[in-house]
Amino acid sequence: MYKHLLLLTCAAGALGISAGVSYAATAEASSTAEGATNVTEIVVTAEKREQSLQKVPVAVSVFTGAQRDVIGIASVQDVTNYAPGFTYDPGNVHAYIRGVGRQSVNVTDDQRVSNYEDEFYVYSPYGLAKSSLFLQQEQIERGPQNVGGRNAAAGSIDMISVRPTEDPYAEVRGQVGNFGWHEIEAAVSGQVAPGLNVRLAGFDKNQDYGYYRNLAGGPDEGNVVHEWYVEGQLDWKPNDKFEVWARTFFEVWNGRGDAGSRVGYEAGSWDETNLTDANSYVGAGLFINPNYGYSAVVGGNPSAFLGKNPLDPIVTSVTLANPAVRNNPSMIDHNTFAATIPRNVSLNNYDDFNWIMTYHFDGFDVKYNGGFQGYNYYLNYDGVDTNVLSYSLFAIPGVTPLTINPLINANYNEDDWWSSNDWTIQSTNDSPLQWTAGAFFFYQRYNQPYEVNDPLQPQLSQPIFNPAAAPVGANLAAPNPQRDFLYLDYMFHVESIAGYAQASYKFNDNWKITGNLRYTYDDKWGTESARYIFFGSSLLSTQIPVGGGVVLPLASLLGVNTPSLDITASQTCLSGTPGACNGNVLGKGVTAKGVIEPNGYAFRQLGITSSAVTGGADIEWTPSPDTFLYARYGRGYEAPSFNAGQVLPNPAVGPEFLNSYEIGWKQSFGKSLLVNLAAFYYDYEGLQLPISVTNGGVTQSQFINVPKSESTGVELEVYWTPIKDFNITATYSYDYTSILTGCSGTVTGGVFTQAAGSLCLIDTNDPNAVQPGAQPFPGQNPLAARDQSVKGNPLPDAPRNKFAIDFAYTFHWDPGALTLSASYVWRDVQNGTVFDRAYDNAPHWDDVDFRATWKGMNDKYEVIAFVRNAFDTQQYAVGAGGVGLVGNATSHTTAAAGLFENNLYNLAPPRTYGLELRYKFF
Repeated sequence: MYKHLLLLTCAAGALGISAGVSYAATAEASSTAEGATNVTEIVVTAEKREQSLQKVPVAVSVFTGAQRDVIGIASVQDVTNYAPGFTYDPGNVHAYIRGVGRQSVNVTDDQRVSNYEDEFYVYSPYGLAKSSLFLQQEQIERGPQNVGGRNAAAGSIDMISVRPTEDPYAEVRGQVGNFGWHEIEAAVSGQVAPGLNVRLAGFDKNQDYGYYRNLAGGPDEGNVVHEWYVEGQLDWKPNDKFEVWARTFFEVWNGRGDAGSRVGYEAGSWDETNLTDANSYVGAGLFINPNYGYSAVVGGNPSAFLGKNPLDPIVTSVTLANPAVRNNPSMIDHNTFAATIPRNVSLNNYDDFNWIMTYHFDGFDVKYNGGFQGYNYYLNYDGVDTNVLSYSLFAIPGVTPLTINPLINANYNEDDWWSSNDWTIQSTNDSPLQWTAGAFFFYQRYNQPYEVNDPLQPQLSQPIFNPAAAPVGANLAAPNPQRDFLYLDYMFHVESIAGYAQASYKFNDNWKITGNLRYTYDDKWGTESARYIFFGSSLLSTQIPVGGGVVLPLASLLGVNTPSLDITASQTCLSGTPGACNGNVLGKGVTAKGVIEPNGYAFRQLGITSSAVTGGADIEWTPSPDTFLYARYGRGYEAPSFNAGQVLPNPAVGPEFLNSYEIGWKQSFGKSLLVNLAAFYYDYEGLQLPISVTNGGVTQSQFINVPKSESTGVELEVYWTPIKDFNITATYSYDYTSILTGCSGTVTGGVFTQAAGSLCLIDTNDPNAVQPGAQPFPGQNPLAARDQSVKGNPLPDAPRNKFAIDFAYTFHWDPGALTLSASYVWRDVQNGTVFDRAYDNAPHWDDVDFRATWKGMNDKYEVIAFVRNAFDTQQYAVGAGGVGLVGNATSHTTAAAGLFENNLYNLAPPRTYGLELRYKFF
């Protein structure tokens, strides 16, 4: 969310080869080092059917609870390290597989990776971070998935819970670590009546100190969190024919950590020399740059005063939270920052109830999987990092100076609720012909208001329509009591209905074919609202002649009476006509002409429907019991989405389609070595891509379809036990992604006209396309914004190379066993946007972890010591979010000369260490 919120305003394999269990079976909750020393068959639930991992024709990584405990896989980031082709953005909770993933925080933009908890669809893979006390197995299936559930063009993630036990079981775990980390987990399970098993479990997690220190006097940030979770399960088998499993949970977290919290830093200088900078902060272009206060004559940064934009008003005085901080402290130490408003985040009413009911007929099963889940998410943060509390602009004698109180509050909310229902009928006999058929229904309702205001800036309370009426006169706009300068909102409903079928035929022990078919119908409808209030540079710096050759800014003449302007009508599209917004023809996705309501908000209705037939086929060859080869084709689909919430032209974007071609080889060498290899090619059509655009000096977002792109790669997973008690787990992935569509068109008089079907983009961080690597279309005016090609650039958040290896050895003594584990991870450069510039790239990085597990006799207790990121290297979860600024701490520039480029980095945690104790009562 750190980078994407700016757009709102501006191989197959068995990684977990240990103690494999069937999905329907009850798993031991505790880790077992001994269980990780033998290569055993893992059972997965790919494509609605339990299958041996080594005989399933799909690239899938599996992590059992025991394997995660031995290696120390404790976060979603850890899973990405060991799952080829998989990356995860912790700020936005977005998953990417082989370069395909959701690119926007706009909820109308569906996840490309479908996430499931016990076959029930959930919003994100956030639950992968639960420990082995809660999850017995995690599965990452790569490539389009068409059998059951929601559309999954990129793949799916299955999180499978530890089930209730028939025998009494109780365990408690406690952990402490640096940064004030402490948590406790507990679970109890057993039979309460014949055929009825129940389980209760929960945790409470806390971190008291953040990874990043606030030099402006505010609290630390970065994973400061209090999170608690309670779940209950029942597993009821009244007879041999019918069984019911159900789960409910309640979860809450709050603080300055978790999704949406501060997870990185800005690498360069703040803009201290320009009154407004359209790229530097949320609402940029609408409101004043807080850090312009550093150009003050008294108390400011002398270099900023000398380098300020001479067309902007003079700052006479400034008040700083910390007088010693006069530029971005993160340039010197990335573990420090300066912000006058703490970044707070909370998740409330995160509740769930889901179930699986199965009836076993002779020769087939009927299963119903359903439930509902929802949450209320709140994020409040500073619109821009700053140490400035207030500053005053020059005024002529007799005029009260205009004081800027840059307390920019950004408030981002998500209220989301959905229900999912999946009915499946599936063969269970021994016939060579096996089949599955089903129907799926999904309903979702959500609201996503985004509000940016300055509660201390009184001029925002009563905007006007026309600056000629200043000071406030007859042309009053609707009141603005919240003092917003940006308000965006949308409320949507989603229905997705699908029918699917799959059949396979096994000719003999060596050959088998499978085919599947799916029909999906999607309907999205809702409303959007927006309001834009302007109190920025082109108003305050307007040059007014006062005689005698003297020219003064409007802010100097009017001072405290300088008005704010309601520019909602000019910033929005009230008719919906593509491109023009002044006709009566509704654009695609617009169902009713927009209006300005009495409260000043632009309001419009949106809606779109879509349907698609997808499917796939594969052929399997098993020449020997230890060798399995397959070839697979799959077609994925994602529904259209909306650039909702801004009331802009062309809000709807078309669907995506993905053609996947994959071959795989899975090989076991005796019982000690397993090698799995997959190669794939993706033909990607219509990638829904959010880009930033400039509209009247205000940075806004827009969605487009990229006609053609590709992803090609190889994935390898190896599990080797060269000697007893010594395990080696290694994974590698190579993923070459590229945009295939180029930019073409014509230039007449320096004006560029894009050709139909081409892809030509303006980078708002380098609008004149002058930075190294820019590919402007020739002939355009270099002094104006220039369209450029992105052909050949990689897809965002798709590292070319990833490698991970873990060594684990177990020593056995009479009192117990000691397992020592050491891991090494290396990840390649990641690009944050399709422009592939230095300011969008996160460098390659590596990681070393150590873990020691002492397991007592009779499996009663465990003691675990760990060090993560042992050498405290700087690690990047995803690509950077670049920002091109008009100024820095010493000078200002123009787009034609080239903006000052900063990286916004999203970091993994620094070095952490701790101790954990686990105890089983029975």
